[in-house]
Amino acid sequence: MKTKFSTPQPFISTRRRFIRMLTTAGVTIAVLLISSAVFAQSGKKDKDKDKEKDGPNSQQLEIRMTKAEEGLLKEYMEVAKEYLKKGDQEEALTVLKRVEHINPKMDGLKQEMDRIGEELMQENEAKVELDVSKGWGNPVCEVTEGKTFRLAATGEYKLIYSTTIPLTGLPTKDPALDHVSVGPFGALIGVVVTDGKPGDPFVVNAGLEHTPKKSGLLFLRVNVPAAAKCTGDIKLQLSGAITSVAKKR
Repeated sequence: MKTKFSTPQPFISTRRRFIRMLTTAGVTIAVLLISSAVFAQSGKKDKDKDKEKDGPNSQQLEIRMTKAEEGLLKEYMEVAKEYLKKGDQEEALTVLKRVEHINPKMDGLKQEMDRIGEELMQENEAKVELDVSKGWGNPVCEVTEGKTFRLAATGEYKLIYSTTIPLTGLPTKDPALDHVSVGPFGALIGVVVTDGKPGDPFVVNAGLEHTPKKSGLLFLRVNVPAAAKCTGDIKLQLSGAITSVAKKR
């Protein structure tokens, strides 16, 4: 004979309440998790919208800058080629200098600029003799602001100079009368005169490439006091951005 045990009624009610509590708690947790996910996604969208309002970031702007520079450099190079086709090396070199300012490490840029520059330096070749006895004398040629010319000098001259020299040495203040401190005593020096006003003297020695700060007439002399007696001729060879004074007249 099997004996049946019956569960007390209070125990059944307690268990049912416990199950309902667990079910309610599970639903509550699920709702909270779903709400958190929705709020997180909403917050992300809000942040993305804020970023869009702020505009592109630094990396995006850098990419745009790089693309803009690449386009500009390509256009500059095309313009330089067109100038070279027309035989206008000077304008082509001006354009390439703009390229150099943006990208000085561009492949082949320096070599091309050097090649064009050398071609320009060989233009307008002129030979002149400088009589050292005449001081600043007559202008050698006309030069242009910002454009380079080349000068080579050869020869010797004789100097006779007798004077009393103070312990402070010979004066160097007046370029018209004194030797000047810009170069060695007796060296060849030059000056560019613009509208009758001389610029700063510069040393030439046996030659140089010079880019004037102002346009004007180029004068040369040996760096000795005006009271010195000099005899001899110095042979000059000039080229580049120069204009013969005879042609100007």
